Amino acid sequence: MTVFRGLIAYPVTPFLPDGAINFDELERHLSELAVSGVDSIAILGSSGSFAYLNRAERRQVLETGVEAIKTANPDLAVIGGVSAVGTRELLLNIEDAQAAGVDGLLVSAMSYVPLNEDEVHTQSLAAAASTALPICLYSNPGTTQFSFSLELIAELSRVRNIVAVKESAADTETFLLRDEQLRRMVPEGFSHGMSGDVLIGEAGAAADAWHSGPASVLPHHYRLLRDAAVNGDSDKLAEARQVLAPLLNYFNSLRKLSNLYALARAAGVDAGDPRRPLLPLPGSSQRELARLLDALPDPASV
Repeated sequence: MTVFRGLIAYPVTPFLPDGAINFDELERHLSELAVSGVDSIAILGSSGSFAYLNRAERRQVLETGVEAIKTANPDLAVIGGVSAVGTRELLLNIEDAQAAGVDGLLVSAMSYVPLNEDEVHTQSLAAAASTALPICLYSNPGTTQFSFSLELIAELSRVRNIVAVKESAADTETFLLRDEQLRRMVPEGFSHGMSGDVLIGEAGAAADAWHSGPASVLPHHYRLLRDAAVNGDSDKLAEARQVLAPLLNYFNSLRKLSNLYALARAAGVDAGDPRRPLLPLPGSSQRELARLLDALPDPASV
């Protein structure tokens, strides 16, 4: 089973108008996504609004999601986001994710006070010691104000079940250089995954995994892009990039998370609005996003 390799989709957690979780739509959406051609589905990543859910809600989202995905596609890997501000809460989330039946865990270095390397190292070891499940570390400095150094990743990669890292970069050259350096420092088979959809469109072939929120809404287009990159088909890769570029460039210019909810709604997912205090995109932005989405060709014709 592939857990932290290939095309990993990060769906939203749908909400009702009163802010409650729309579990019926969550089940429907994940059941469809499970048979769309993605390699894994990550529940409760940033795209899944994990930071705005309490423990009971997170547990129920995981339970509903795992059941929906495994019913539709028993062989598809399910990743559970378990990040939390405190180590105690992180370990409780890991316990809940294991009980729900996930195949792997995603952990970021969250804290109200930005963490230092010793604190991230200690917390990562505690997470790994609490479970036999494979773990992917998430370097997300834009949110956590902590960036994993190559040396810290390399040290943690020697822990048996820390098997992957997910990160973005300011530009293609930075990611490629970091990828080249990291591969000399980590065990064979360690997954260096890429996030950031404009970056994926520009340099995705370099990464062991693509971690993407829009891939949960546009799985067939991303599948075409991924396959072309992996197969070294430069013509199909250029065409797939050209098709997605206007949408992804505009998407990336909009407010994070609110943009994914708007894109999901435009694609027919009853996602609702992000949970407050986050606000939905202005109507003009939603209309432009929908227009660019409608302009995409049928992936069967690309």
